[in-house]
Amino acid sequence: MGAFIIKFDTRRGPRYLEYSTVCDAPITYGMTLTAFKKHYLKQYGATSQSDMEGRLARTEATGTSSRIHASVADVIKMNRAGKDATRLTVDQIIDYYVIRQGKGAWPTGTKH
Repeated sequence: MGAFIIKFDTRRGPRYLEYSTVCDAPITYGMTLTAFKKHYLKQYGATSQSDMEGRLARTEATGTSSRIHASVADVIKMNRAGKDATRLTVDQIIDYYVIRQGKGAWPTGTKH
């Protein structure tokens, strides 16, 4: 599968990150749309721009670029984003990967 784009609405505005289906966790920290586009083009090259635009259009519509998930909650329901590969809540993911940008204690969620 690879990685999906996920959008979280926060007090500071929308934030975007990449979520890996390989490790079932975010692989970037949340960033503004402008910063995300720069990251995406740097990571995947200029030829990926049309792909990025299509993926972002899906993300704006449902919160995720995934074509097989209906929502962000659906994508991350079996995540392993916490300490010791524990499952974090949406609020924990937003706090650690978007608000705190990976700083501070890594949250522990529920065991699978």
